[in-house]
Amino acid sequence: MKLSSVLKDSGIDHAGPDPDIAIVTNDSRQAGPGALFFALPGARTDGANFIGQALEKGAAAVVCAADAPARTRADFPGAVFLKTAALSMALSKAAANFYGHPSGKLKVFGITGTKGKTTTAYLLESILARAGARPGVVGTIDYRVGGRVLAAAANTTPLAHTLQELLSQMVAARASAAVIEVSSHALALGRVEDVDFDVAVFTNLQRDHMDFHKDRENYFQAKARLFELLARSPKQDRRAVINADDERAPALIKSLTKDLPVITFGIDAPADFRAGDIEMLDGRSRFVLTAGGERLPVRLNLLGRHNIYNALAALAAAAAAGIPLPTAVEGAEALKNVPGRLERVDAGQDFTVFVDYAHTDAALENVLSSLKTLPHGRIITVFGCGGDRDRTKRGPMGRVSCGLSDIAIVTSDNPRTEDPARIFADIELGIKGRFDNYEIIPDRGAAIARAVAQARKGDIILIAGKGHETYQILKDRTVHFSDAEAAAEAIRGKK
Repeated sequence: MKLSSVLKDSGIDHAGPDPDIAIVTNDSRQAGPGALFFALPGARTDGANFIGQALEKGAAAVVCAADAPARTRADFPGAVFLKTAALSMALSKAAANFYGHPSGKLKVFGITGTKGKTTTAYLLESILARAGARPGVVGTIDYRVGGRVLAAAANTTPLAHTLQELLSQMVAARASAAVIEVSSHALALGRVEDVDFDVAVFTNLQRDHMDFHKDRENYFQAKARLFELLARSPKQDRRAVINADDERAPALIKSLTKDLPVITFGIDAPADFRAGDIEMLDGRSRFVLTAGGERLPVRLNLLGRHNIYNALAALAAAAAAGIPLPTAVEGAEALKNVPGRLERVDAGQDFTVFVDYAHTDAALENVLSSLKTLPHGRIITVFGCGGDRDRTKRGPMGRVSCGLSDIAIVTSDNPRTEDPARIFADIELGIKGRFDNYEIIPDRGAAIARAVAQARKGDIILIAGKGHETYQILKDRTVHFSDAEAAAEAIRGKK
């Protein structure tokens, strides 16, 4: 494809040479002959520092925020040098052009919210499959189509060119629908600006990512951007699906254009899709769904009130896409589990171990509240907080863990470049002097082993924070670490 075609409507002025473009990328390591290289700024480094490397590998054109150095221009006289202040937006448009606007060939569901995106995506994937569709998913755990994993997830929502490439792979694999977990970062950084959505789902808004968004209002506005994109989508029969029980629902609904239909879901507030007669069983949930004049029993293989919200969101989104309600319920009931979301670790022990991704105080409260409804002896919680991330949630996570557990063990999560001692100190600010049912064990493996060693028959252990992750990010390296594997090993060692 010619450079001029790739840059169409991108806001970049170009009237010079028009080379063929073979790849659109922001990674100089991927650049080669015919590459269009976007020199994006990053959290730790600036893509402008790698322009020379991209050109040495044969890049045909470079887009950056400022003029490329005169020396670089002189060294590569055959290259095209372009400039724009809106790099992310330009990359999004260029990628959509390059891959032929694949979202226009798919029924696209976007799911945003603090919690529940991954489980809602899994539920919706199961529903779509039951309805005979071939769904693709872009999410926190991996990127997949028809059950086949395309790649492990580097980000919940990848950069625009990677996202457009994934959507094009789904089209090539004959997928008919795409389910995208849309993070607040992705919305704020313009990664989904050129995705044409059919359905947008809002799960909830809780405290998270304050290190990036600075305050809750900015965080909410980032989430609301998905619905602005939905409103401008050229698709027919667009629908917004919103959690009526969330305190931000009225403001979000009020902000929508009048021609954008809204479907609500909830448990407490009046809603189009509502759950009643809720029962929590051993690892499962039951409720009666009322929607569109129908009442249907739903039996989820997922535990917790928060998962009932996720199921309602998925069922409402499916209905928005025209899937009959009985088929949607069958699809939701067919999902057996979600990796790292209240995932059981069973190694023959007489106590229960769950691994969960909960890494905010609200998520931890949801999970622990659900576990307390089960028959149990004591609840032992192992948790930590990530380094180089939102410090405001550390104290509250400590309070929730100690308040809803009999024993809490504070440990490392992904400390990254931050001193773990500082993270523990922040957590202790929320619990020291208020609780005495906790201890700090910095080594995560040792902390899990300590929980298992203390467990008695009928107890429940929750290992929270990392869920499906199979690594731990330390100051100078990333190492293999799985909560589930560590728990299973500790259980075997206890016997």
